Amino acid sequence: MVCERPNYPTGILDEKYKKEWCYEEKVNDNLSVHRIWAIANQRRNILEQMLFFVSFMISSFFYVLANPKKYDVVYVTSPPIFAAISGFVLSKIIGSKFVFEVRDIWPDSAVNQIDLESESFFIRFGRGIENWLYHKADLIVPVTSVAESIIKRRSNGTPTSVIPNGVDTALFQKMKNPQQGMDEIFNPDKFRVGYVGSLGVIHDLRTFVKAAKLCEQDPDIEFIIVGDSGRNNQLQHILDEFQPKNLSWVGLKKHEQIPYYISSFDVAINPVNPSKAFESIVTVKFYEYLACEVPVITCGKGLLKVIGDQSGAAITVEPNNPQELAGAIEELKKDQKQKFTLSKNGRLFVNDKYSRQRLARNLSDCLKKNFI
Repeated sequence: MVCERPNYPTGILDEKYKKEWCYEEKVNDNLSVHRIWAIANQRRNILEQMLFFVSFMISSFFYVLANPKKYDVVYVTSPPIFAAISGFVLSKIIGSKFVFEVRDIWPDSAVNQIDLESESFFIRFGRGIENWLYHKADLIVPVTSVAESIIKRRSNGTPTSVIPNGVDTALFQKMKNPQQGMDEIFNPDKFRVGYVGSLGVIHDLRTFVKAAKLCEQDPDIEFIIVGDSGRNNQLQHILDEFQPKNLSWVGLKKHEQIPYYISSFDVAINPVNPSKAFESIVTVKFYEYLACEVPVITCGKGLLKVIGDQSGAAITVEPNNPQELAGAIEELKKDQKQKFTLSKNGRLFVNDKYSRQRLARNLSDCLKKNFI
């Protein structure tokens, strides 16, 4: 496995990754992770994003060329689309199959993330590259059925197999004593409303903050944001604008701490900005919430609502509607029976359909079926 040295969302490299151009980590006898050089930054704007994406495309290409081995399959996950370009060219040089995993339809989502006109040169170029890669792939792996239907219209017959996002159910589970893994002291008598994740443009934290402001009259409700990103200055502007007295932003936490924070919530919020491009996705944090047996209120449309309804563990409200979100929070606080039902349904749903262990087996079977 080849990936960049970890630096997102802060843009800061850990000391152990600064010493060498490549850092190899042996996971087990069958897997080694090669973390290679790329321009580290917070990806706050289009220039920083392009510097990171293009630098990794180049470094990954030359790294694999400099370390030749026999590969049966080159498996690339995207976005960014530039990694797929590197992967395709390498597959031709090596003589292997090219599998293209599509986690977001690109560049459709980029229009919303970097505020470009949908018919700009960048978007037309991106869509051309995307369609070219769809045609060149031996197999496309979308993560949702909605994305698959879009890809089928654009790929002209390339085989597809949906392998959805999922969650590590061994790590993400209900923690009986959440305080043990948290840096802050919390009051268990409060009704805790939480958000965990990156602070990117896809996530409608403005609605979350406004809902917190609307709930200020209830002293028993508190709001928590766990996360960081290169765009965190935007969140600070929102907090400065509305100044909710019942909200704490605790910043970035270690991955292994996140189940403890989620387990401390009475309800988790999954706010997604209202955009057509985001209606074909389901955020990973949604599955993490459910695995920790926490009810979810989703602000979103499309597949988020469909999967939420199927789970029996989520309530869906209109995006960009803080009044409706605040009302749903207050109603759930009053209805402990519904809260208990939603909590139990979540873990059962994830175990049945979205555990990473199950999905890894599905992917393995898919690759064997297509290429052995």
